[in-house]
Amino acid sequence: MRVVDTAEVIFLVDNATDSLSSSPGFVETEFARLRRRGMPWLSGKCLCCAAHGLSCLITVRTASANRTLLFDTGPEEWAFERNAVRLGVDLGQVGAVMLSHGHWDHAGAMPRALQMITMGNGGRPVPTYMHPDMFALRATKSADGQFRPMELVPSVEVLSGSGADVIVTRDEQLLLDETFYVSGEIPRVTRFERGFPGQYRQTAAGNWEPDEVMPDERYLAINVAGKGQIVFTACSHAGLINVLTHARARFPEIPPYGVFGGFHLSGVTEPIIPETVEALAQFDLQLISPGHCTGWRAVSALAAAYGETVAPSVVGKTFLL
Repeated sequence: MRVVDTAEVIFLVDNATDSLSSSPGFVETEFARLRRRGMPWLSGKCLCCAAHGLSCLITVRTASANRTLLFDTGPEEWAFERNAVRLGVDLGQVGAVMLSHGHWDHAGAMPRALQMITMGNGGRPVPTYMHPDMFALRATKSADGQFRPMELVPSVEVLSGSGADVIVTRDEQLLLDETFYVSGEIPRVTRFERGFPGQYRQTAAGNWEPDEVMPDERYLAINVAGKGQIVFTACSHAGLINVLTHARARFPEIPPYGVFGGFHLSGVTEPIIPETVEALAQFDLQLISPGHCTGWRAVSALAAAYGETVAPSVVGKTFLL
């Protein structure tokens, strides 16, 4: 994984909006970005829309080039397109798209996102990285035994028709001149991180089978000069500590610096908040940016334990690293 000089991370979709809370100097809020782009007064007609999901645009810079990757797209096209337009991002510069795992709240806007990218890049196909297990029908089970299915991830045919050059693989990858690392399947080594309790997937025969492990989940990493390895984990169904443990082992020469994403410590996984917060200390991170599915209880616990190191992600925020 090549060292990059700087990185910019823009959250196009996240569960919350918050331009009022104080932020570190390297963070630009949605309001500040809109004012910098010429918004003369605050107005709802200018603002982004929060939605249950995640999408961030990551640009890394070296002396020779800038390279941009779109990490997930959020749940549906309206929020993605509205926010991308209002934030003034240039999607035509996106050189690759990665889907972190096979859930609708990260994949629903993929066709529209690809269309917007190809409209901006002159019609060139966009390398789009998927795991083969992402495409199954998934569901949760209600107390009365009924299965509640989730919207499917867009198929290879739909993605290809929207402008993607789809690469389906379980293998780790180095992308965009080796400036981005996409993991393979994440080893499960902690005793307390169980995946997604209560999730099922439908087999080819039409039966439902347990699907708590979610082997299709992967993380993204970059290496920023003077800082170290920054990890993007999206939903952390594999477990935040499992993710960071693998990232550190995969690149032992690169010190851990920060982590972005949904840490999935809400709902049925709230009981593991104390163990996760305690285990996080071993990585000596300088930036912890929880968002999306982390949940307010976990964000509060992280802030209490790590203070100013914690800078939550919300829609419209830009991190300059």
